[in-house]
Amino acid sequence: MLGGKTPVPLLASPLFSLAIALAAFFLMLRRALGKWHAALRRSLPEAIDAITRTCRAGVPVGNAFAMVTDNLRGPLVGEFQLIDQWLRLGVPLRRVMQDSAKRVPLPEYRFFAVILIINQESGGRLGETLDRLAQTLRDRQELQMKILAKTSEARASAKIVAALVPGMMGYMYVNAPADFQFLFSDPTGTKVLTYVVISVCLGLTIVHLMVRRLR
Repeated sequence: MLGGKTPVPLLASPLFSLAIALAAFFLMLRRALGKWHAALRRSLPEAIDAITRTCRAGVPVGNAFAMVTDNLRGPLVGEFQLIDQWLRLGVPLRRVMQDSAKRVPLPEYRFFAVILIINQESGGRLGETLDRLAQTLRDRQELQMKILAKTSEARASAKIVAALVPGMMGYMYVNAPADFQFLFSDPTGTKVLTYVVISVCLGLTIVHLMVRRLR
């Protein structure tokens, strides 16, 4: 049975169970944050367009956030509602947008906040500036989609390679405990394991750097 013939009982090791739980938690957290960031990037051009149309209709920037939230969809709705609440309380737009840029962890959103602050303090053609920003964001998203499509094969291969080593280790732990013990107790086995881990990590690093350069 599992745990009787294996070198270390799988469920009897608190440290092993804790490590698995922490790894799963951080992977889920990273995935959730990635989805949230992606949703923010997708909704930002539409939100900028809504603010632009409202300002061109003669509505002050301070009142535009309240008007666009009724028809806006996406994760920025709550943020715009919070901005409107602070503005209604009399907090200056500069302070409100600076705080908002800290809550929304996107460089693109910081550009949006800076544009609004500069326009309020120095004036200028806000509509044209926001139009260019929204178009730039759309072009960038389109480029990102093309890059993801072209690098999909490399990223899939990297995931398979990354899962291969722990998968084989788990298989050996259950079905070949003597071989599993050999990798950790025998000097030759330790060298083999070290070589495999270093090779896989080096390969994953190279693939990551190649994909990152394309981005």
